This record gives sequence, C-alpha cells and structure tokens, in this order.
Amino acid sequence: MNWQMWYQHAPYDWFSRFGMIYPAVWIFVFFWVFAMGACFGSFLNVCIWRIPRKESLSKTASHCTTCGTAIRWFDNLPIISYLILQGKCRHCRTPYSPSYFFVELTCAVLFVLTVLKSGLLKQYIGIIPFQLSAIFFTLGCALIDVKHRIIPDKMSFSAIAIGLLFTLLMPQAWGADSRLSALLIAVISGVIPAGILALFILTCQLLWKRTVIGWGDVKLLLAIGIFLGLPGGIFVLLCGAFTGCIYGLAAIRKWNGVVPFAPFLTFGTLLWIFFSKYILDAYYKFCISW
Repeated sequence: MNWQMWYQHAPYDWFSRFGMIYPAVWIFVFFWVFAMGACFGSFLNVCIWRIPRKESLSKTASHCTTCGTAIRWFDNLPIISYLILQGKCRHCRTPYSPSYFFVELTCAVLFVLTVLKSGLLKQYIGIIPFQLSAIFFTLGCALIDVKHRIIPDKMSFSAIAIGLLFTLLMPQAWGADSRLSALLIAVISGVIPAGILALFILTCQLLWKRTVIGWGDVKLLLAIGIFLGLPGGIFVLLCGAFTGCIYGLAAIRKWNGVVPFAPFLTFGTLLWIFFSKYILDAYYKFCISW
C-alpha cells in the first residue's frame, strides 16, 4: 500500500504545464476557483441552517428566515450580494448573521490556497477534490456541532460516499493499480482512525458510564481518513484529541463537561492539508535521529 503517493511529487508538473506560472493564467484560474469556493460556501450555509432542522435542501427555495420572502438570484450571489445589501434582507431589512459572509469567504480562500499549495508542492492533481471535500464537510460539521451539538448523519454519510466515489474515479491518488485496491486502501484509511476513536468512546462508557465524544465524530473521522489517507486520519485524530483536551480543560464549565469535537477535527484536517509535507519530514527526521 503506497501511502506515500499522497505526499510525493506528481508524475509531472501540472502547475507549470497548465501555464499557471503566467500571471494572466493564474489570475484567471484562481478567480474561478475562488468563485467556486464561494458557491460551495453558500451551499454550505444552506446545509448548516437546514440539515439540523430537518428541512429539505432542494425543495424549498432560498428565503429570508424572518419574513419568508424568497431571495431572488441577484440577491443570492455569494459574498457580493451580502456586501451590496450590507448584510440585510432587501424586503424586511433584517440583518443576516455575519457567519453567512464568513463561511462563503472562508471556503473561497481555502479552495484557492489548496489548489495553490498542491501546485507549488507539485502534488498529484487528483488529491485536490479529496482535500476540497474534506474542507467543505469538516467545516460544515464543525459549525453545526458548535451550534447544535450534533454531527448530522446526512453530512457524514454524504462525505463518506463522495470520498469513496472519488476513490473509484481516481485510484491513482492512492498509488493503486486497480479501483478495488484503491477502495480497500481508502476504507482502511478511514476505519483505523475511526475504530480507535470508537474504542475510546466504548472504554469511557464502560469505565466511567459517560460519553464525552459522540458517535457522529466517529463517522466524521471515517470520512476524514478516506479523504486524507491513513497518515492524515491518524494525525487528525491525535491533533484533535490534543487540542480538544486542552480546550476542554479550559472551558469545561461552558460546555458542561462535553466539548464539541468536530471543530478540533477540522483544525487537524486543515493542518494536514496545508502542512502534511513538513509534518512528515519532521517525523522522518525524528525517527532517523533515534
């Protein structure tokens, strides 16, 4: 199993071959990547609002949650419409939450940075959809978890399905010779870190008769492992556990002993996406020194 495929250089420098070294080209490309990220951020806002409330994502048109007026297409442009309308409904002038704007902007910026990072580090272009999906789903789950203290199955199961679909479409991302081999590697990459977390939850329930982490986090970690590979999944688990424990000890009264874990998994996911090369280099140097 070639776990290193995710972090080695691509067979060719697609960043240069696509003309990304020329300002006119990369400005054009990154403009549309930014726009795509903003659109995904806009859809993520819909998911964050509707999924916990068990509302349909497709049957109901976008509308103001205060007056119920349908939002017209020119008032629903990501980032731009929020700025033009000064963050208010055109009909009733009720202010929208600033989180709508920041989620769209965050997704747009992270999408651009992911593509840029992959190009500059000469990573295989096929890992980009995996990493963009990881950003989309972990960010959405983190915001839902903070507000509602749940990670909806609709989000985690969709993430798992999309990760497996990308695996079947791009087995080269796993360094596999066949789709079946890639699928097996992807499943193992998700099951191992998720299984470790599940074992921890069961141990807590047996020994202390309490739950400090929900099963939704296990499903989310399963998806993260599929998106990032086994080293990434293990790192996200360890990073999330370490940062979550530190924050939990500091804010235990605020959360009544139960800390939403998805934000810390998201933090670990972002660290791995952008700094995995340096994390692995440091790990290898440490191992060699011993």
